[in-house]
Amino acid sequence: MRSVAVVVGLMLCAGCSPSQVVTLHEICGNNRDDNKNGKTDCADPECFNDPLCVVLIEDCKNGLDDDGNNLIDCMDPICSGAAACLKDEICDNGLDDNSDGFTDCADITCRMKPYCGDGGAEAPANCADGIDNDNSGARDCADTQCLHQTCGSGCNCTDAGVKGETNCGDSADNDGDGHSDCDDSECDGITCGTGCACHGGLRGEGICTDGIDNDGDAMKDCADSDCDQQACGPGCLCTGGAMKETLCTDGVDNDDDGAKDCADSDCAEVSCGVGCICRSSRKVELFCTDGLDNDGDSHADCTDTPDCDGTLCGAGCVCRTGLKHETSCTDRSDNDNDGLRDCADTADCSGTANLCGTGAAESTNCTDGIDNDNNGFRDCEDTGCNNVSCGNGCVCRSLVRAETNCSDNSDNDGDALTDCADPDCVNVGTETCGDSRDNNCNGLVDCADSSCSALSTCQALALGRECAASTQCASGTCNTEGLTGWPSGACVGPSSCSIDPDTGMSTGCPANSTCVTDEFGTSCRQQCSGTGGCRTGYACHDHDENSTTPSYCLPLCTSNADCQRTGAPYGCNPWSKRCESVDKSLSKYGAPCSGNSACETGLCLSNGRGGYCAGWCGRTGGCAGDGVCETPSGDATGRCLDGCGSQADCRAAPYTCASPPGGGASTVCYCRLSDESCTTSSQCCNGNCLSVFGFGACL
Repeated sequence: MRSVAVVVGLMLCAGCSPSQVVTLHEICGNNRDDNKNGKTDCADPECFNDPLCVVLIEDCKNGLDDDGNNLIDCMDPICSGAAACLKDEICDNGLDDNSDGFTDCADITCRMKPYCGDGGAEAPANCADGIDNDNSGARDCADTQCLHQTCGSGCNCTDAGVKGETNCGDSADNDGDGHSDCDDSECDGITCGTGCACHGGLRGEGICTDGIDNDGDAMKDCADSDCDQQACGPGCLCTGGAMKETLCTDGVDNDDDGAKDCADSDCAEVSCGVGCICRSSRKVELFCTDGLDNDGDSHADCTDTPDCDGTLCGAGCVCRTGLKHETSCTDRSDNDNDGLRDCADTADCSGTANLCGTGAAESTNCTDGIDNDNNGFRDCEDTGCNNVSCGNGCVCRSLVRAETNCSDNSDNDGDALTDCADPDCVNVGTETCGDSRDNNCNGLVDCADSSCSALSTCQALALGRECAASTQCASGTCNTEGLTGWPSGACVGPSSCSIDPDTGMSTGCPANSTCVTDEFGTSCRQQCSGTGGCRTGYACHDHDENSTTPSYCLPLCTSNADCQRTGAPYGCNPWSKRCESVDKSLSKYGAPCSGNSACETGLCLSNGRGGYCAGWCGRTGGCAGDGVCETPSGDATGRCLDGCGSQADCRAAPYTCASPPGGGASTVCYCRLSDESCTTSSQCCNGNCLSVFGFGACL
């Protein structure tokens, strides 16, 4: 073989010098005969000591997995014949001694043992014979089949798989644990005979009403401490070694002490029924307002003296000398139900402290807050004051104060409503045409009012003037209140006007007007400046927040008084600030929208993120609901956005709960539109904020 290797070496090195002869070596594990000696890998002597070729053999008694097959010692099949693994099963120790997966009688090698059965059922008849009848590896109570089955007289198999004592009064250790009857902890709480129960390892009294010493401790019934807090019969409780009455309404001497119900001291301060308590060994009335004789003494409520004397018999009423007496003389109520209220109840109420008079006619003074004639009615509440003055701009009407001066900017009747905002003024008086006021408080101003609309002064009206029909306008177009919700309508110019996209200036409109394109369409609108220049129900609006471009009058009602008074549900919608139904059940601030008609406000901001319902607000008018009025510019309007307390209140990103673009202390759910200010791209709906020299704007 050596000569072959030499020849091969010479052949491989033909043309080489003697110093260049190459010696080949076997590479172990590549399935090739590298040194050409006819032996491959581990068969080659050169690889015998290589780690790839060392054969690992399981040591069957060292507790290790020597050959790396995840089987240790006798669990490895290679150890099946090893001496250390040849063990016999011990058939009654509850262990798998030979590690074959079978315990005791379940192992076939044990089947002939005397304590292994023939495969029959363990339960219910064979749970005490000492035999594993079903060869399951568990016998008698240890077999789950025997759970709660009898294991002999007075014995049952328990959840723990052992015998348990069940007869606790036969003086026998039925479960063989060395303890019998009450001495066995399993008997605690179980009867140990008639009237006897085991308690704490001892016999205890179980029946506390039979007059017998059931547990043989020379104490019986309530005298036996075992009976403490146990019933000694209906309405009776063993307490402190004696019987105690607990039912104080049945007319029975429940504790056999010669006294029953409230007469028994045991019943002191105990209820003797609804509205009744035992006190001073008698029944006492507690409820003095329910009309019932609660204590059964034939007297109900205030007539029960002294039980109810000095107690309240309702609001503004007290029981005294067996009668109800009025104590509140100014609440307009007959508190003691004697048919007389306040000052009319002269027995209980009188004097100026109770706002009671001297008997003079009420009509002589309907504003002093005194019931002058003591009939129980003061000022306008008294029919004697009907149509009598109740102060400047006020008259008593239908038993209440009513506003009569509807143009003095005063709340004359004290109902917190002033002039046309007060329902008393609606359709009262005559419209004075041309004074820009709603004189008759019908919600229509001057030329929008039918009493003025036909006058020559209400024809050829300028842009922004109130109108009821397009024929009244010089431009030929009226955005009427009924069709557009604009308060008292307004004349607008042609829709053919246009706006220069570079300068923002308009063309095609008359003087003092500007071309506008918004949620109301394109038309010429009345021009204004700063925060003024518009009539009631409108506000000066700078749509692009650019002081070099004109502002215009935007419809913006502030109360129902700005709208035609036709009754609910028509009025000033708090969301849209237009005269229409006050709630159209459409989406509110911050809701997604596809167009203006989807929003209660009539304004949908298109931002490429599902739209956003916004609205307009006056600087002093605010927004509806939780809306926040953002007022960044110098005009009279702001923008209503959805207010928030945390991010959880908002729609998913990019909407964030943060200060609005115009700033402010309140936070809103919003993502910023193109050209709105920003500091980070996350604020922008399109996710792109361009910042130059510290100033940023969304692209």
